[in-house]
Formats: sequence, C-alpha cells, structure tokens
Amino acid sequence: IGTPKKKRVYGRGGDDIISTAEGTYKVWGNEGADTFETLNGGKGFMRIMDLQPEDKITFCGCASTRIEQFGKKRQHARIVKGDDIKAIVKGVKAEDLNIDFENAVITLDPDPMA
Repeated sequence: IGTPKKKRVYGRGGDDIISTAEGTYKVWGNEGADTFETLNGGKGFMRIMDLQPEDKITFCGCASTRIEQFGKKRQHARIVKGDDIKAIVKGVKAEDLNIDFENAVITLDPDPMA
C-alpha cells in the first residue's frame, strides 16, 4: 500500500515486493521476508526504514555498485551505483550488508555480532 503524495510505501503482513517510481520514497516492509527493488536507471531512491535479516534488496548486479556508510553520525548505509544513490538503509552499518553480485541481491547479516 502506498501514498504517492507523501511518497511512502508500506508492506503488509507476509512476503512483499516493494518497488517505487522515480523520486524519493520512504518504505517499510513490516513483517515477512520482503524484497526491496531498487531502480536501475531513473532518478530517485528508496529509504528503507526497517530492513530485517530475512529481507533482501535487489539491484542491477552492476560491478559499479557499492555500499557506503554515511550520515551525520554515520548511522546509515547507502547503496550507490557509480555516483547515483539507489537506496538508503536506515540504522544499518555498511559492514553488516552483504552484496552478492552474481545473484544481484543485498542482504543483512542475521547476527552482526557473530
């Protein structure tokens, strides 16, 4: 479900696929193993507000994609292709995200302290 005017998208209970149009959107997967689909091309990105270990982020699989730590207190990770931000993952350390170029997915470590 979403509200285009406020640019927010909410998953429901269960395994949701969440994608957005061009622009900047805040997205929540809520319960379930959700898939957040980033834009390949176009302008804009999604702010993933509640990434869980069972969720995944899909991307182009391009070698120019990287994960960076950022924010005033370096409290968020962002997924960048070249010089284009594809997603911001709130409250997650870049080192806790695993990037799989072959399968074009990014996942969160189930236990970052392990």
